[in-house]
Amino acid sequence: MKRSLLTLMIFSLIGIASLQAQNLNKVYGAMAEEDWEVALQELEPILAKKKKNYEAMWLAGICHTKRYRMDKAFELFKEALPLAEELPYFWIPYAEAYLVAERVDDAERTLRRLNVNSLEDADQADWYALFNKIQNARKYLSNPKDIIIKNLGPNVNTEGNEYSQVVTANQMGIYFTARRDGLGKIADDGENYEMVMTAEMDDLDKWKKDRPLDGFSARDANEAPVQLTNGDSTLLTFLDEDLYISYRQADGTWGKRQPLPINTNKWDSHAFLYNNGNSMIYASSFGNDDENSDLYIVHKNADGSWTKPYFIEELNTPEREDAPFVAEDGTLYFSSQGHDSMGGYDIFSTRLDSATGKFSEPQNMGAPINLPNDDTFFTLYGKNAYLSSSRPDGYGQVDIYRIIMFNKSQLQGKLLDCDNETPVAYAEIKVTTEDGDELTTTTDEYGVYRMVMPIERDFTLSVSKDDEVLYEKEHAIRVLFRDEFDVEQDFYIGCDRVEKEIYVKMINSFDLDPTNVPVPPVSTEGVQPVVEEEEEPIVEVVAEDPVVPDPPVVEEKTEALPPAVTPENIELPMVYFDFDKHNIKSEFFKRLDEAAELLVRRRDLRIMVAGHTDAYGTNPYNVALGRRRYTEVYNYLINKGVNPEQLETKTFSEDIPVASNRTVQGRAFNRRVELYFIDEDGNRVDY
Repeated sequence: MKRSLLTLMIFSLIGIASLQAQNLNKVYGAMAEEDWEVALQELEPILAKKKKNYEAMWLAGICHTKRYRMDKAFELFKEALPLAEELPYFWIPYAEAYLVAERVDDAERTLRRLNVNSLEDADQADWYALFNKIQNARKYLSNPKDIIIKNLGPNVNTEGNEYSQVVTANQMGIYFTARRDGLGKIADDGENYEMVMTAEMDDLDKWKKDRPLDGFSARDANEAPVQLTNGDSTLLTFLDEDLYISYRQADGTWGKRQPLPINTNKWDSHAFLYNNGNSMIYASSFGNDDENSDLYIVHKNADGSWTKPYFIEELNTPEREDAPFVAEDGTLYFSSQGHDSMGGYDIFSTRLDSATGKFSEPQNMGAPINLPNDDTFFTLYGKNAYLSSSRPDGYGQVDIYRIIMFNKSQLQGKLLDCDNETPVAYAEIKVTTEDGDELTTTTDEYGVYRMVMPIERDFTLSVSKDDEVLYEKEHAIRVLFRDEFDVEQDFYIGCDRVEKEIYVKMINSFDLDPTNVPVPPVSTEGVQPVVEEEEEPIVEVVAEDPVVPDPPVVEEKTEALPPAVTPENIELPMVYFDFDKHNIKSEFFKRLDEAAELLVRRRDLRIMVAGHTDAYGTNPYNVALGRRRYTEVYNYLINKGVNPEQLETKTFSEDIPVASNRTVQGRAFNRRVELYFIDEDGNRVDY
């Protein structure tokens, strides 16, 4: 996997090198190719021969920085400090090392030890580029997002490199590439060749031990998964600087790799198929002489051929862009060393404006998704995401991380005695996080509580009543993305019946609000409520004037009116849809059948079939989504024998909400097809 470097610095230093330059030419050559391990191998005998070779120490410090071995890098930079007197550029890679280690103040202080005006123009450009990255890091690191990022653990990540991950449709399996000792032969860059690995989750989302993926684990070639699509039946891979596509066979094995039509004689690193396979965005270095990859788009023609590549000018920079990923909501994510990156690769998001045909200005995803190192291969599925990163808390040089795009979750349940019947009513529940933050709530007469708690990190839960602590234990909530909501957990006072880890289940979607999950209220069946005794109020007896009662009111009896009804007492149904979906759920079939039966029997009736959406997405997208929804209902009624002349259709997209788009429940009500009676002119009729 290619990495960032102040490349101009390497070439300029070849001409500035000190007396040992002749011995260091191979080192500079390897570094110019970003073969850090090869450069270190060349440096090893030089450093062994002469302990005070400051230039060699400095170069080794740069190489270790690029391999994220920061302790070793700092040790070498400090030993090489005398070189700074004859080589002012010394301070730029030293400052970059501090930035990679997230020591932003040290990075700026080190960089400012160098007077920028004393540098040549090309070196000044490097100084300002690093200075800007330091300021970007200062901005984003000081305002991190409230999300959870967790390492996938030692069954996937090792002391080597793991990255370029793709997940299966059910998000319970993963393909990724690994460069680690023992997997493949040694490549020309001094590291083991890449090999494609796979692993699966258990029922509690713990990763099992990885293994090579059959058919994609050559020991003498670099290979990486790029995209898994079409229900896990299509796999895109990178193989020795080109991109390929494979299809799963009937026996479950993968068919022969077929080259993608975008391959060139340059480095084609990543591709992503979207729009039902009719569009592809990809990264390639074929359009420039600097071997910096840029982003391109191609579209499939009616005859199956592909259009010429379109250079995405608004996204590309003089630095590298790579790893595009288009999420289900239409957002494009990609990695870039340019824009307002804070170090190496950062993740950026953008959306295509269908009116202009241009992408919006890329937005840095900010901390903690991005840190001042390399963060790339970002993939997002609802509120669950994955990332490859060289951040310092990993097992090795580059690790794979899971991201949960929130950090709190609703939890509800009961507080009971060990008999499972007696509630602990009117007790205070307090949650204390590792950072000292406190959240509190109080149980009701049934011992029922409902509160928002931190997820994926330890917290202390305590219960007290009448100044007595009844329960105190450390817990951690683990989120499992499943096809249901289950956020209920009972706690028991006086007996140890709850494990430390509490598992909650959530339906993974882009509009998920984890603090307001639509679940039924807690069942209190079999629980005897506790009624608080109140003191009898003291009533003062005051003499008052006698009260003369009003005469009784005699109600006049009237004949009851029949209720207003729709024709033949049938109320037309409202059909609701899941997020970004247009298929009719089976729960609405019966009501639609009743409506169809009415319309078949009463050919004089006409109805409107109106498609609506929530406020997510662009207006053109929602207009089309509303059309897809009313088309499904229209076709359903026609298939049941309804005369097409009885039906009018229209899409209102997000323009007529019936509830707030700021809540999960509100958006669910807005995702609908509404049926109502109309007259011959299409006007609504209320019966």
